[in-house]
Order: sequence, then C-alpha cells, then structure tokens
Amino acid sequence: MKLPIIPSKMALKNKRIFLRVDWNVPMIGGSAEDSLKLTRSIKTVQALAKRKAVILVATHLGRPKKRDPKLSTKQLAHLVLIRYGVDLVFLGEDLSTIGGRTSALKIINAAKPGSIFLLENVRFYQGEEKNTLKLAKAFASLADIFVNDAFASSHRAHASVVGVAKVLPHYAGPTLVEEVRALEKLLMKPKRPYVAVIGGAKLSTKLPVLKTFLSIADVVCVGGAMAHPFFVAQKKRIGKSYIEKEGIPLARKLLKNPKLRLPVDAVVATKIAPGVHVRATAIDGLKQTEAIGDIGPETMRAWAQEIKRAKTIVWNGPLGVADIPAFSHGSLLVARVIAARSKGPAYGVVGGGDTLPIVLATGMSEWFDHISTGGGAMVEFIATKGKLPGLVVLERTQLKHH
Repeated sequence: MKLPIIPSKMALKNKRIFLRVDWNVPMIGGSAEDSLKLTRSIKTVQALAKRKAVILVATHLGRPKKRDPKLSTKQLAHLVLIRYGVDLVFLGEDLSTIGGRTSALKIINAAKPGSIFLLENVRFYQGEEKNTLKLAKAFASLADIFVNDAFASSHRAHASVVGVAKVLPHYAGPTLVEEVRALEKLLMKPKRPYVAVIGGAKLSTKLPVLKTFLSIADVVCVGGAMAHPFFVAQKKRIGKSYIEKEGIPLARKLLKNPKLRLPVDAVVATKIAPGVHVRATAIDGLKQTEAIGDIGPETMRAWAQEIKRAKTIVWNGPLGVADIPAFSHGSLLVARVIAARSKGPAYGVVGGGDTLPIVLATGMSEWFDHISTGGGAMVEFIATKGKLPGLVVLERTQLKHH
C-alpha cells in the first residue's frame, strides 16, 4: 500500500495542519485505561510542533448523538498535559457555523509557530458520521494540510477521516503508517505455520475476518462466546451461556473447515460473576444450569502447542470473560505464549480494544512485534485486505495533490 508520507524536507513553518488522531480512550476519573493510542500519536503532535507547524488536533470521544458535556474533548487537554507535559489549547468553537469558524480562524491565525490546538469532539457534528461535504469543507477551511494519524478510525467513512482528505492536500501520519506496515505482514507472504486466534462475543461481526484467516492461515482457533454457535451447530448443549442466534447458521457453514480449532473444554459456573465457584469440564459435560466463562485447561494446552510451532501469530479478541479473574486464564495464557514466541522465532501481532488490557496485564507487552490500537479497524483491515475508507482516500487522491 503506497501511502503519502510528509516529506522530511517540506517546510511546515506556520502551515496549519488538521491532524486526525484517535484519542477515543475510556475516561475514568480523568485518566485513560488504555493510553497506548495517546502515547503513540502524541509523538506525531510533538514532531509537527517541532517543525513549527500550527496543529489542530481532531478526535472523537464516545458515541454522542448530540453535544454532551461529558464527552467534550476538553478533558483530554488536561489529561495530555498531566501525562505528557504537552500543552494543548482547547478550541471549543462550533465549526459548523460561520461565526464559530471565523472566531476559530482568528485565534489560529494569530498563533505562534508550534502552537497546538485541540478541537471539540468531531462527533458532536451532525455531518461527521454521514461524511457530508459541507462539514468536510468546514473542517478544511481552518487548515492547509490534512494528516491522518488515526488508524483506529480509518475503517469509518466519516467527514474528519475521509471527507477532509478529499478537500485538502493530505498525508499519512507515522502512527498510521506503522500500523499498516505491521498488519500488511499478516497478509503478504507470511511465514508458516501461521496461527490465528480469534475471540470475542459475536460471530457475525467477526465473520469476514474469520473467513479471511481460514483462507490465509494454517490454523484458526476460535474462542469466547463466538465459539458457542459452533457448539450448537454440533448439537452440543451450552446451558445458560450467551449465544448469538444469528451465528448458528453461519457456524454450520464453517464447521467442516479442517483449519478450524474449537475449544474442547471450558471453565464454567452457574453464573458469570466475580467470586463464583468454577469448574473445568469437557464441552459435552456442561450442565443445563451452567454457563461457559473461559476456555478450559485441555484447550489451553492444545492451543499453546499450536502457537509454539507457529512462525506467524495473530490474536484478536478475548477467549473468555477476561475482566473477571476466574475467567481470564485462557486469554492470559495465550497472550504470554504469543509474547514468548514473538520478536524472534515468530512474528506476533495482537489487537482489539478488549484484548489490550489482557496484553498489558501480562507485563510482557514489549515482547510483541506489534500491538494494534485499532480494534475494529484491525479486523476490517484484514477482512478487506487493507481497503479501509480512510486509507483508500489517501492512496487514491494523492496524485491529484502531489
């Protein structure tokens, strides 16, 4: 994939850059649970500021349908200052109005080279998710250049991701390029054996990526509640376990694939909650009153053996209800085995919003070849073989501008 990168010799002094990042991090008491997105992209902000550009940082936060003070990006300015010592000037003007844009431009144009502004939550605007040209032009009117450094948002055809790129000269930021290069290795001439581990709750949302892995990997291990439709398709009882009913016919079609590995046992309890009594059982031994909370020890052993033989490993999605300690062992074990194989014997990539806390909990995060911060974007990048809206627009229209 040929992405346009900002030339190192390009003069950026006083150039106004609309920088799209993904700082959609959970805010708990003013601190972010997952700071990887911030840590990586703040380097881009600092590098552009060093080159004396005027930076307009744009991100979404949460999924607001209208303006909501609780989801204002203003709180991110405080977080970034405390954590990284980077001073962002919050610019809360309503950019959908002429008055708001005029006021914002007055402040931006008077700013010193190297100034950094943080714009209000892009999802406060009606036209963002609809990718309206009107909103894209409103954003673009503040800047000379667009830089997309938000891989985790690039699977969305939104105004601040796709629309602005069609209006302004544009480049891919270093964080985005790093993600693309790391994930391309999973698609282009991967070393074999190639093992994919896919978890999560819903089979329907992961079906395209699962099909891609069944075509390109040698072994595909499926865990989490995603495995339950397969058990039902095999006429096995799953007791009180969560089941996505739409997944059953989908699972039936994939059951005969020789690359597919399903859990042979599980950690179960009468309810999935902290402090409950748990037991390990073969899937066939599940009682009607029990629910599956994690993969069992036999499955852990078998999957660990597959991973230990692999030269390429990718994991996305927890294999159990990993935020409850009794049901976290399968996910933690897989994370540790992948970490132990990575950066040497194998190329190991992990990703997904729910997967990151597990990776960080192992204390081995530096051993993975790549940790993707794009949960949905990572899955879609693999399923579509790289054709994400936010990337395609950078590739397709770059000749027009450069």
